[in-house]
Amino acid sequence: MREILTLQLGNLSNYAATHFWNAQESYFTYHDSEEESVVDHDVHWRPGIGADGNETFLPRTVIYDLKGGFGSLRKINPLYYDYDATSNSVAAAGSLWSGEPAVHKQQPVKPSAYQQSLDAGTEPAPLTTSNVRYWSDYSRTYFHPKSSVQLYDFELHSSIRPFESFSMGTELFSSLDKQHDIVDRDWRPFVEECDLMQGMQVFTSLDDAWGGFCSSYLEQLRDEYPKSCIWVWGAQSPMTDVPGEKRQLRMANVAQSLHQACSQASVLVPLALPETSLVPPIRLNRSSYWHTSALFAAMAESALIPSRLKRSVDHASMADLAESLNTSGNQTLVSAGISPFPETAGVENEKEITSLLQLGRTGAEMKNRRNRIFGQIIGCRGPVHDDTNGEDTSDGPQRKVIGNPVIRKYLTTLEFPLLDSYPHIFTSAASKTSMPVHTFLRTDTSISMSLRALRAQISRLIDLDEREGLSNGIAEIADAYQDDWSSGSDDDDDDL
Repeated sequence: MREILTLQLGNLSNYAATHFWNAQESYFTYHDSEEESVVDHDVHWRPGIGADGNETFLPRTVIYDLKGGFGSLRKINPLYYDYDATSNSVAAAGSLWSGEPAVHKQQPVKPSAYQQSLDAGTEPAPLTTSNVRYWSDYSRTYFHPKSSVQLYDFELHSSIRPFESFSMGTELFSSLDKQHDIVDRDWRPFVEECDLMQGMQVFTSLDDAWGGFCSSYLEQLRDEYPKSCIWVWGAQSPMTDVPGEKRQLRMANVAQSLHQACSQASVLVPLALPETSLVPPIRLNRSSYWHTSALFAAMAESALIPSRLKRSVDHASMADLAESLNTSGNQTLVSAGISPFPETAGVENEKEITSLLQLGRTGAEMKNRRNRIFGQIIGCRGPVHDDTNGEDTSDGPQRKVIGNPVIRKYLTTLEFPLLDSYPHIFTSAASKTSMPVHTFLRTDTSISMSLRALRAQISRLIDLDEREGLSNGIAEIADAYQDDWSSGSDDDDDDL
């Protein structure tokens, strides 16, 4: 069946994953007159039986967020009713107290106007940055009751006890795991439903406590499923108007997250907006998670679309894609770039690409520097052209000479859907329901420079007892992207 399971960790990642699931939902066809979808829905969706006995088809995902992060999303929805939870709570109350129980309920969050219009089957109300309060405000899908896991130890946007440091995430995971065995309770039931799982994808943030939570979770997953392919999409919040002290904390969190996750994931793709102006036609509000996550979701959804296509000639598994990028076996960290509405079809034009790898650099130091590519995957969605520029297509990489880069290109006519739940962040998307997009995943020598710059910036921000291990770990990851002919260059910074 080639199933892929998704793990969503934290508020920003849930914003991105909601866009992802909305896109997957849009690929379904409901009428015989519609052309059959090229997407295999069984990859990301699981069959089941609803409360009324009818068949359901819901995402294969587990969603974690803090108290107050789910908004109006409820475990009880029109497809499922948690009868067992209701009866168990009544029985438990009766066994502990002989008198009349006093129930205190927090006022539930009112569904957004967009959600209300979806439930009523009317024209959806327009979404704006001012009326999107939670990621559930624009969700177009139902989720299984077991998919939603709310963590009550911390509250979203708390000013008293913010969930913002790497160590907080590792400590929370350790505490919860001692009580419940999280992977066994939340994750294993979805794995056991799969016939032949091709891999897992994780949406997380790297610059807050969820980076620590994710690192601990990945360690457990790797112990339980040592041979599984795990792709991690690591989002970072924009640094706009962030105070210096908090900026330093975020950088330290990113470094610790990379250090730990790179040893467990098959592919780790950091996603962050450039601090400089974005490449046209992208124009978004950096202070809105709804906007920034939309770009991240377009990248993640488009880059892995070969893993969910029906036709075998177009299909590539998550493991195949990972192998093309990790050519040496220790190049887990991958840089990402996206080019929406590309002007030149089938041609890689660096001027059109928005780089989403922003680790310890502003971009100026990378200018005019030629980087050696180890592995690269180019995804082209939209009109198919014959020009492949001599690159390998989806037939598979053929390394003709040892040391040559592995380059694969995947073409599909299925464009990225621009739904009414998706923000207007592209100036070229007026009145359009879909867009062509090119995505780029790459391992090259620029990653080494970025990591060394990050190492230099955070070396004095980490506690002394952790500094040496983290600094050496980041340097070891960077060494995997060092050009063989310049390994002894002056770029080395062992004196840090």
